[in-house]
Amino acid sequence: MVRGCGRRGFTLLEITIVMLILAVVAMILLPNYVTARSRGRLSACETNLRNMASALEVYSTEHERHFPADLTAIAPTYIQSIPTCPSAGSGRPYIEGFQSASAPSSYTLRCRGAYHVDLGLAEDAPSFQYGTGLRE
Repeated sequence: MVRGCGRRGFTLLEITIVMLILAVVAMILLPNYVTARSRGRLSACETNLRNMASALEVYSTEHERHFPADLTAIAPTYIQSIPTCPSAGSGRPYIEGFQSASAPSSYTLRCRGAYHVDLGLAEDAPSFQYGTGLRE
């Protein structure tokens, strides 16, 4: 049986060039992907902080404008559960970052998420402070 004289397959040079082009495209897109993913985690964390701040406000309304000494006091009555920051890895960053004033009429919520530093944020950012609001 006689086969046609047409080319079959790709040469090593063609495959190498395609691999090189794909590597260059990946090098260009990878930093953008990492930044977008970190931004998404930060946005979810900020939403968690706002939700917990709302639950703390409801708690203080029912307790003569005093905030709890421990963040776990608002769950499950005022918020279904204390959320976990998607950037935290492990641990409970919101509980560890909650501070209530000695005369508990003020509070500060901080996220101790490990990956927020990827975006150039301070170690205690983002945070939510009573009277001031959200701070990155």
